[in-house]
Amino acid sequence: MAGVKGNRRILYTKKIIKESLIDLLKYKKIHEVTVTDICKKSDINRGTFYTHYKDTYDLLKSLEDELFNQILEYIEETPVEEYKDVLLLKALELIQENKELCQILFSKQMENNIMDRIIYVASKSKIDKLVRDSKVDDKFLDYFIKYSVGGVVSVVQTWLDNDLKESPKEIVNIINSIISFRP
Repeated sequence: MAGVKGNRRILYTKKIIKESLIDLLKYKKIHEVTVTDICKKSDINRGTFYTHYKDTYDLLKSLEDELFNQILEYIEETPVEEYKDVLLLKALELIQENKELCQILFSKQMENNIMDRIIYVASKSKIDKLVRDSKVDDKFLDYFIKYSVGGVVSVVQTWLDNDLKESPKEIVNIINSIISFRP
C-alpha cells in the first residue's frame, strides 16, 4: 500500500505545481515566472519541483502534452467520419474542462508553438484520408489543413476570450455552419 500512497502524494504534488503555474500565468508571461514563484505558491521546496520538472518551460510543456495526448487519444478512438461532430465536441469539452489552462495556452501573448502543435495533430489525424480520397495534391492538403485548423482555432480563441458563454455543442454547430456556409 505504501506505493499507492506515494503515487497519490506525487500526483497531488504535481497537481499543485501545475495549478500554481496556471495561476501565475494569469498575471505573468512564462519567461517572468520563476521556479521560486511556483514553489512559494505551491508551498513546496525547490528540490521537490526539480524532482518532477527541469524548469518552468518543462512544466508548461508537460501541461500542453497532457492536453495534446488526450486529444490524440480522442483521434484514435473516433472514426474519421465523426470528426466534425464527435471529435470536435470531445475536444471542445476538454477545453471547457481545462478552461484556465486553455485560456493561457491560446492567449495571444503566449510565446509557445500551440498553433504548430495543433496543425501537427490535425495532419497526423485521418483528415488527410478524407481529403486524399477526393484526389487533391499534397500542396492543397497542406493549405487546407492550415486554413481549416486556423479557422477552428480562431473560433476557439474567441470562445475562450468570451469566457465560454456557449456550450461545446453550440460551438460545434457554429464551426460546422461556418464550414458549410455558401453565400
